[in-house]
Amino acid sequence: MRKGTCSRAWLHGILLPALLAGNLAAAQTAAVAVVPDADSFVRSLAPASNYGAAGALSVSGASAVNGSGMQNGLFDSLMRFPTSNVVASLDAALGAPDWVVTGVQLVLTEMAAPDNAIFNRGMGAFEVRWVAADGWIEGTGKPNAPTSDGVAWQDLPLILNSNLDVSLGVFTNSGANGQISFGLGLAERFLVDLRQGGEAGLYLTARSPEIGFTFNSREFGNTNAQPMLVVRAAANPRPRIDALSFTGTNVAVSFGTVPNWGYRLQCATALAQALPGPGSWLDLLTIPPQPSATNVVYLDGVTNGERFYRLSVSP
Repeated sequence: MRKGTCSRAWLHGILLPALLAGNLAAAQTAAVAVVPDADSFVRSLAPASNYGAAGALSVSGASAVNGSGMQNGLFDSLMRFPTSNVVASLDAALGAPDWVVTGVQLVLTEMAAPDNAIFNRGMGAFEVRWVAADGWIEGTGKPNAPTSDGVAWQDLPLILNSNLDVSLGVFTNSGANGQISFGLGLAERFLVDLRQGGEAGLYLTARSPEIGFTFNSREFGNTNAQPMLVVRAAANPRPRIDALSFTGTNVAVSFGTVPNWGYRLQCATALAQALPGPGSWLDLLTIPPQPSATNVVYLDGVTNGERFYRLSVSP
């Protein structure tokens, strides 16, 4: 899946209309929430210890301290979400497999002052990354009884891959008790992973030394306060250029829009630019998402030679 859809075609010697299927119906949307099937925090001061059965996860920087003023080391967290039900539910709601992800939220319940002294406290920045590796083992360790049967700090070099993993954004915790939602970036590899219906892994790590962000894990007793990944999608808007006509010295490019989608009409003046791969496309018209369907006619001044166009949409 892609954040937007786009395709190209051309009329030799004059211009290139983008040919994309389309309709003027209101955008059909759906949302599905899923909880992790594995999660664990790892800790730099206990590099071989596993905490996979803990009721909380944590992200901590180098200067954060616990309630007694003690620094307990760096904390990172790993989460793995099953997406087979996400795909099946969205297929059923929006028509398999013709839908586009429009948003993904990671919903966490923060504990600003955790009872266990192992956890640091404090507000700060942290990063969420999609990670390609899903083979890590959750384990059965707890803060007061760590084990060696699952993922630990020393395993991170084997899990993380700078060539494959992608950042989904940098965020700040609230520093207060309660649920907080983080809108994740729609990176292509992340979306492809979601669409395949397997496991989607996230890695949370500190980006400022003062952060001590502790939040409920999937083992937390209240199921309403466990982590959730909420995936929102919409039926593919399938836009198209409906007509091309000459109006004096201009070419009229006509297309219809679907509510709640943004549109961009671009042009290129050379075939090499219009072919797949690097090129120089110029923006002619951008239309932000609108609450209702509209019909658009764009008048473009045409010079002699070739003129290439493409139309793309995004939520």
